Amino acid sequence: MKKKVLVTMTALLAILSGCGEQQGSTSTQETAKGAVASGPITLKLWSTEKDLLKGYMDAFQTANPNIKIEVEFMGDYDEMAKKVQAGIVSNSLPNVVQLGQRHAIPQIADSGKLLPIESFMSKEEVAQILPGFWQRYTYKDKKWVIPFQSSTPVMYYNKTMLDKQGLKVPDTWDELIEAGKKVSGNGEWGLNLNSDSPWYFQPMVWNRGGQLIKADGTPNVNSKEVVETLKSIQDAVHTSKIMPQNQIKTSGEDFAAGKLAMLFRSGASLAALKKQIGNKFEIGVAYLPKVNQRWVPIGGNGLGIFKSDKAHEEASWKLVSFLTSPEITAQNSMSTGYIPVNKAAYELPDFKQHLTKDSNFKVTIDQTQFLRAEGIHPADALIWSGIVNAIETVHNDAKADPQKVMDALQAEVINYMKSYK
Repeated sequence: MKKKVLVTMTALLAILSGCGEQQGSTSTQETAKGAVASGPITLKLWSTEKDLLKGYMDAFQTANPNIKIEVEFMGDYDEMAKKVQAGIVSNSLPNVVQLGQRHAIPQIADSGKLLPIESFMSKEEVAQILPGFWQRYTYKDKKWVIPFQSSTPVMYYNKTMLDKQGLKVPDTWDELIEAGKKVSGNGEWGLNLNSDSPWYFQPMVWNRGGQLIKADGTPNVNSKEVVETLKSIQDAVHTSKIMPQNQIKTSGEDFAAGKLAMLFRSGASLAALKKQIGNKFEIGVAYLPKVNQRWVPIGGNGLGIFKSDKAHEEASWKLVSFLTSPEITAQNSMSTGYIPVNKAAYELPDFKQHLTKDSNFKVTIDQTQFLRAEGIHPADALIWSGIVNAIETVHNDAKADPQKVMDALQAEVINYMKSYK
């Protein structure tokens, strides 16, 4: 999704000037000023943004003419993780990296090449980041990456379709099933998940009182709550028949075409969906439905800094602190739908005004009260792909046993962890 920068160059320069004085401990500030001022520095940034964060990079470099930023697009989060791991082996890493919240952070941290981002921050700065977002970037009791473009999943709904049937927006899973039955038929469906299906599976487990990973790091993917969640998806396809079979990859297109009443997808997709839908129907945003409880996970990406020399490390932090400042995270949020991770962003007049203008966007922000995260785990990628396969299995087979499916994944994860070093 292309990101639009809503602040002027002058405003960005003013913001940056403030960041340079406020971020980091006293010793870090002094080192940064001395190191960065001693001569031209070139920083390499690997990004998952196709526009290479251009507006922000231009503003930063104008304010810091002695710091040149070379940004390279590395693909999506999975591709980025692979390229970083290859860079660790070949010793060819950038200074700053944009990493997805579940994409090999433990492996990258364990390489010894990534610096804990908390080492650049004061306690006050750490406290300014919403705690729920920190959880997902914490490993072995250290904060490795600072949240940058963060999101939560929401339920988009076709208000026009629901109104036509006289239906209210479902608040619970049971209500969703009943509403879905009334709108499904003749090529229209009640519900589907976006292609990153495990992201919606996870809160459905939490909302039943379960967890995929126990607090001590033990895999728990075959628990009662996990199995119940997989069975609920199987039933939505084959019993209540509110979910189309094997159409997860095209769910966004189906929703935009008016063929789908409800869609679980990232709150950061709001601007893109509005553009796709246009005037075809009225779109609404609601909390993810609860089961016994209501929790939502975090998504998106964060920024990390790799080891180099002191001057480059401190220049890297100057860039990262700028990108995660209240003003920049607020502007990024207003132009995309991402959630500001910095508490101070919520107090900015422009952001407060934006909340009053867009009720759908406000739902996404309000839902942060239910934010929850499980710490990152070395088997995250394996668990993610395993859940994708599990969902495909029950989509394709009404008689598949969810318990056996998840037992097989549990065994696979345990074997992986036995060999992980």
